[in-house]
Amino acid sequence: MAQDTSTGESNQRKLGLLKDQIRLVKRKDSDRYEIVPIQDPLSFEKGFFIVIRACQLLAQKNDGLILVGLAGPSGAGKTVFTEKILNFMPSIAVISMDNYNDSSRIIDGNFDDPRLTDYDTLLSNVHDLKAGKQVEIPIYDFKSSSRTGYRTLEFPSSRIVVIEGIYALSEKLRPLLDLRVSVRGGVHFDLVKRVLRDIQRAGQEPEEIIHQISETVYPMYKAFIEPDLQTAHIKIINKFNPFTGFQSPTYILKSSKRVAVDQIKPVMLEEHKETMEQTYDIYLLPPGEDPESCQSYLRMRNKDGKYNLMFEEWVTDSPFVISPRITFEVSVRLLGGLMALGYTIAAILKRSSHVFSDERVCVKIDWLEQLNRQYIQTSLHVASRCFPLSL
Repeated sequence: MAQDTSTGESNQRKLGLLKDQIRLVKRKDSDRYEIVPIQDPLSFEKGFFIVIRACQLLAQKNDGLILVGLAGPSGAGKTVFTEKILNFMPSIAVISMDNYNDSSRIIDGNFDDPRLTDYDTLLSNVHDLKAGKQVEIPIYDFKSSSRTGYRTLEFPSSRIVVIEGIYALSEKLRPLLDLRVSVRGGVHFDLVKRVLRDIQRAGQEPEEIIHQISETVYPMYKAFIEPDLQTAHIKIINKFNPFTGFQSPTYILKSSKRVAVDQIKPVMLEEHKETMEQTYDIYLLPPGEDPESCQSYLRMRNKDGKYNLMFEEWVTDSPFVISPRITFEVSVRLLGGLMALGYTIAAILKRSSHVFSDERVCVKIDWLEQLNRQYIQTSLHVASRCFPLSL
């Protein structure tokens, strides 16, 4: 079991083993324990191990609810990390701060603004959970930008609750947290590197644009998120690599072939879903690029009121084109920031999709309004085996 930092043995431990990096100390303002902050940032996998072990130790030493705050910028990997914890410890509870958005406070579609969070409801839920009560967690719908209902959250049997969100380490939450975790990197950093590369192509000096990128692409991060992340007990760097997608690929077949709905349904499983989707894709031309020859457009997609940025790298292995794609959620204000850096809107395409999906495959009939064309798209996620499909 971990010991207080006052013991000489703890101070002399070798930090070669991950478990030896976790030490508990009693908080000055209460009888509860917390871990001694780990100074060096950890990789995604090592950070996962440390967080799991820290939760276990804190549950042994502290009574009642163990509250974990997991914060980081959009695209850093918070949701993936939280899902990884939940898969390992299914008895924990997860609260997403996105569900505490107050649509009446939205300014210019900026979902990264800290004033958007309904802290009154969030703090009320946290205090009730600490008292061992069940709570009603709001459900926020981004498409309608409104709170559509509530879900009941029981006091978890593990006594561990993870609050995940951009501002999960904010000053209002920090005093209540037993463990503070930050996640950085991921596609958040990949976008900065991509923007830096595009602007360097345009002949500008890197020293002159790094500040511009911070202020225009991630203004809320520099002003409000980054200072909170410095308070984390455990700091995780997500070194995202788009080519890791090859390990668990999704194969997509696109065709202009006309396929009727009654041809699709027979090849789907009986328990398939049928939905309608509508998306708007904004294609951004990087600074200094020729629109006729550019192969590296940034694409911002608006679907159900949420904005995602998509970009990809190309590897050609004739007759196939392999394109590891990076997609992550962003604020609508990012568009203005990119345009201030020299990106221009090349096209806006409206896509209406009739979607059929089951556990094996997803088939979409896409209609592109501006092109007056229809395509069929079949995507298959391959894990351990392939499934035959013919249309």
